[in-house]
Amino acid sequence: MGFLNAGSIKIVLIFLLISLVAAPCRTVSAQQIQANVKLTLERLPMDKQEKLKNLDMDIETYLNSYDWTGDGEDIEIPVTIQIYLQDKSVSYEDRYNGTFLISNNSDIQYYDKYWYFPYDPTEPLIHNEGIFDPFTSFLDYYIYLILGGEYDKYGKFMGTPFFEKARQINDQARFNTTFINGWRERGVLIDRILGKEYARFREMKDLYFLGQSYLGEEDSTAVKYCSDAIDLLDIILERNPEDKETLQFINAHYIEFIEMFKDDPRMMRKLIRIDPNHEDSYRQYLKD
Repeated sequence: MGFLNAGSIKIVLIFLLISLVAAPCRTVSAQQIQANVKLTLERLPMDKQEKLKNLDMDIETYLNSYDWTGDGEDIEIPVTIQIYLQDKSVSYEDRYNGTFLISNNSDIQYYDKYWYFPYDPTEPLIHNEGIFDPFTSFLDYYIYLILGGEYDKYGKFMGTPFFEKARQINDQARFNTTFINGWRERGVLIDRILGKEYARFREMKDLYFLGQSYLGEEDSTAVKYCSDAIDLLDIILERNPEDKETLQFINAHYIEFIEMFKDDPRMMRKLIRIDPNHEDSYRQYLKD
């Protein structure tokens, strides 16, 4: 192959510049957890309430001060956690049952009623991914689910490394016979998330947020990708009208759907069909 002449080099450079300018910005910035923990202790004896009075702040420090992605701090992911505790102590150790709800305040939410763990407020909460801990490993598991769901918005299956970390925690938990409660269910959850059937939902998220990255462009690229995402939502709900994650996603983004497709009667009718819970909101933009 011969060397490029000056004119050829100039053409290549111009092409590259045009490509860079035209490409949408969908860079994956470092993600930092910003958790807000709400703890309900009313069901505990008064002495246990006193012992755990700072637990919410301890959890927030544990979650917010750690670099979960290894990339430093940049963009904050808001996370809300609600915990309801019951006393299940034994003679030699304080133990608790926890009902746990975690969300990203938008389109991701998980509920777990099987959390069982020992807790001593005099011992600091420490990150150690190589050792299973019934308290911190449970928190880590759900934070990695949140991170996986967020990173899937930046590219096809980009959340997989975080989902795999959640799976590793679940695998570690199987060797702890005392605090095994709930880990079978968590194993089923992570297997489903990493399975073939759930892949369609993850592909839908990639298409939708890729479309969102083109908003403001003069062409129809944003509408095209978001329309493809809506088509996948339609397929998912046709197979399972009660799919929890899909319904959560629609509830979080239906106003964005309206803003994008309000001048397209065909799409508004499709949205009414796949999302009847918000039919009144969609129907306002139909002329007939």
